[in-house]
Order: sequence, then structure tokens, then C-alpha cells
Amino acid sequence: MRESERDIPVTAEVDVCVVGGSCTGVFAAVRAARAGASVAMIERSNCFGGTATNGLVLIWHSLLDTEHRRQIIGGLTQEVVERLKRRGAVEERRGSDDAAFILNTEELKIELDALTLEHRVQPMLHTLACAPLMDGQRLSGVAVENKDGRSAVKARVFIDATGDGDIAARAGVPSREKKHLQPPTMCAKIRGFRM
Repeated sequence: MRESERDIPVTAEVDVCVVGGSCTGVFAAVRAARAGASVAMIERSNCFGGTATNGLVLIWHSLLDTEHRRQIIGGLTQEVVERLKRRGAVEERRGSDDAAFILNTEELKIELDALTLEHRVQPMLHTLACAPLMDGQRLSGVAVENKDGRSAVKARVFIDATGDGDIAARAGVPSREKKHLQPPTMCAKIRGFRM
């Protein structure tokens, strides 16, 4: 089968386009906006947060080093934890090697939305980034699809925060796969279980 060539409308033209609205994607978009860039963020799901919200990965590690003495992580990770504390939406476990913060992921969705809107990041939820649009060797746009059909987002800079490097791979960026991959973990919320 062959898809016929067609012109598609440009729905956004920005300085920075972040493809993938995970926490990492949101943080990249907010940092770019704080630096003065106009930003659009493409996310295929119904909310931001990636595996933290849709995948039920509700544990964030400590902001401290492995000896729990010196803070080594800050920035937007710390800022979001503080925002969640104000909502009563995070439980902190000091001195834990595996789970320093247990998040209410529904509240995390609200905070990520708020960060996005506060920084005038153009959100594009329910939107799939389908293909890179190349100008020779340069990525100049991304073809997207949603309920409005197919369109394009143009930007000077693209950040691939898809988790799997979808746009980078489709644009021909060289990559490698490790021999031993980390196995996936299935997460679930279970309530009302009696022991």
C-alpha cells in the first residue's frame, strides 16, 4: 500500500518542541519556557507524567546521596515534591534506600498541568507524534495526529522525551541496544485486601 503525498497544516510553530509529556518531558518544557523559549509539548496520553502517572510508578528516590548525607538532586524534581507536600499528596520516608517519596499520582497530574500552564507551554494531549519531518539532515518538524487529523509542529529545537527515542530513531539518529535489558515491572493499586 502507498499513502499519497499531501499538504498538512502547521498547528504550532515554536522555539522548542518536546515530544513526550513524561515528568522528564514536562521538566524540559518548563526549563525551556523559563529560559524564554516558546514551547509546545506533544503527549499521546490523556495526561502528563508518563509512567509516574499512567504507569503507576508512584515512588521517587531520595534527593540525597546513597549515604543520605548530601543533597545531589534538586531542580524541578525537588520543586514538584514541595508542591505535592503543600497538597498533602506525598509521603516522605527518610533514610530509605528504595522509596524516599511515595506520590499521589492523581495529584501529580494536577501539579504537572499547573506547571505547564503557568509557563505557557502549549499542551497537545491525545496527540501522537507520528514521523519526523526532515529538511535534508535537519529535523524541522514533527507530523502529529489527533482527533483533528494530521498536522505538523515546527520548531527550532526538538527534545525527544518519548522514553524509547521514537522521533530520534525515525529520524535516523544512530543508537545501540544493550545486551541485557532491564525487565519491565507491572504496577497495580490494590485496595480492601485483608491479611
